[in-house]
Order: sequence, then structure tokens, then C-alpha cells
Amino acid sequence: MKVFHIDSEKTFRGGQRQVLYLLEGLNGRGVENFLFCPRKSPLFERAGTVNKIAAPMLGEFDIFSAFKISGHINREKPDIIHCHSAHALAVGLLAKKLSSFKPALVAARRVDFHIRCLKKYQRADRIITVSKAIKQILISDGIDESNIDVVYSGIKDDIFSGLSGEYLYKDLGIHKEDLVIGNVAALTEQKDHITLLKAAEIVVRDHPNAKFIIVGSGKLMEVLKTFVLEKGLKNNIILTGFRKDVMNFYKIFDIFAISSKWEGLGTSILDAMLSGIAVTATCAGGIPEIIEDGSNGLISDTGDFRGLAAKIIVLIKNGDLRKRISAAGIETAKKFNIVKTVGGTLAVYEKILNE
Repeated sequence: MKVFHIDSEKTFRGGQRQVLYLLEGLNGRGVENFLFCPRKSPLFERAGTVNKIAAPMLGEFDIFSAFKISGHINREKPDIIHCHSAHALAVGLLAKKLSSFKPALVAARRVDFHIRCLKKYQRADRIITVSKAIKQILISDGIDESNIDVVYSGIKDDIFSGLSGEYLYKDLGIHKEDLVIGNVAALTEQKDHITLLKAAEIVVRDHPNAKFIIVGSGKLMEVLKTFVLEKGLKNNIILTGFRKDVMNFYKIFDIFAISSKWEGLGTSILDAMLSGIAVTATCAGGIPEIIEDGSNGLISDTGDFRGLAAKIIVLIKNGDLRKRISAAGIETAKKFNIVKTVGGTLAVYEKILNE
């Protein structure tokens, strides 16, 4: 089987990590993969020995990228084109239209908000969503349910092997006695860090040794910095900005908190669970498909900073609950293994080719 993968993003977030994992897994299953993405993107740099073709991905109407990909389609005659973002889907559809050879086209959908262009997704042969929540949104938008497959995102079970966070205590200016509440996410409206910071303001009133470590960069950095300074929270909230050693941070977190307004699934939650951290999160998107409230994590409503603060405080005060949730979380994370993601994706490919 030969598959063309198209990704338009110039950053490396959860979606790009899933593409990278998928490429590695499919290679191991004998699939011949070709990756089309921007040359200067982190995904292009990290994709290793995969067949990589640079495409500028200048937007949904990037005729240059479409022509380039169509030429490769005619030469290589792939079985599947897998488009990993909305912009990639537009380019992929145009490339297919320009090609004399017509492979099947699969669209990935990892975000839990309504689609802006229904016809674009209706032209895909199949749509793969990373959660049931996204599937229901697509159905409500007018996509035929029979054309949607749910394949959960996955993580590797060895991602923390050999990692240590000891050096971070000195690096961040915190102590091992501090109780560390962590968050790993891009600083965007979607992740709603203001809700998390408002929750932190409540938490530190009664627990001054609580340290909130927010790992990530994004356009809202200055807004968040201003909030921290105006509220006098600079001793309790650390905004690290971009870090290459993201996974090491999980080794020093005692609690993991996510405040997203919307979330396709939430692989950072799975990372936290696998590392043995108790998780509290909002009920956005596919998160309730990971977390069962009170069992393997605690859930609050989106935008409810008081509710989120209350959940964090419960975990701070109740060490036994924290341990029980951590243990259950580890078992949950194991169920979302990347091997299942690769197998599920391959099954969708095979179903299309057998139709």
C-alpha cells in the first residue's frame, strides 16, 4: 500500500506528533509513505527517513502545492491521500482534481468545532475523527454518519523512558517541597489559560506553596503575563514559553490541569496519565471519553474557574485520592496506545480500498 500524507501546519503540536507517530507505525506495517509539508516545519525536520517532499502550503488555495502534489500522484499512483488538516484537505482535493490518477482521499478531523466548508469534507472518501464528540459535530453539520470513522489518537508507552526532571527545580527556581500543578498547551484561545490562571489565584490563597507551571508558547503569552503581574502571582505561576524538553516537565508535576474550551481528544492528558500524574480537566470535546469523573480524573465545566480551582484543591488536600486517580490514569493511558491508532487507521484504508 502507498499513502500520501499532507500536513499544512508550520508548528509542532499534538496533531503533528500524531502524524509523525502514524508515519513511523505505518512504515513498520509495510506501508510506503510520502509526506508533503512545509520544508521549514518541525514535522519535516523530524520525519526522518520518510519520503519527504517540501510543499509551501500557502493556504487553502495554494495552487503551487496542489500542482506539485498532483505531479507526484501521477508518477507514484498512491492508493490513499491522507489530509491531516483543513487546509491540507483543500490542497489535497485540488491536487486530486488536477491529477489524471484518482486515489481515494481521507480527511483527518482533530478539532471539536463546526466545519466552515461542508462541501470540502463531503468530497472526502472517508473522514477519520479522533473522538466520538467530533463525529457527532460532523453529523450535526450534515456529514453522512456512514462516512465517518473514529480512531482515537495514541501515545507511545515508552515516551518517558530515561527522562528526569530533577534539573528543572533549579532551572525554574522552585523546591521539591512545593506542590506543582502543571499544564502543557499552546497559549491560544482554545486552551483558555485565563480560566486556569483565575483558578490558580483561588488555589494559592490557601496553598501558598502551590506552583503552577504552564509549558507552551503562543499569541496569548503577553496577555497571560499581564494577568500574572496584575494579580501579584509571579511567585506562584511560571510561564515557561517554548521548551524542547516538554516531556521532562511531566516528571515534576504533582497534578495536571487542563482548562480547554474545546478539545478534540487531549493527548497531553494521556501523557500526564501515563507519567502517573493525577489529572483534572474541563469537559471540553473528547475529554470525557478519556476521563471518568472521580475515577481516573476530575472534571469541571468549561470556563468554570471556581469549579476547576475546587477540583485542584481536592487533589491537593487528599493524597490518597491523588494516588488512586494516578493509578487509574496509568491504566487508561495504556488503552490509548499508538499501536491501536496505527491499526485503526490502516483498517480504514483497507476498508476504502475494498469498497
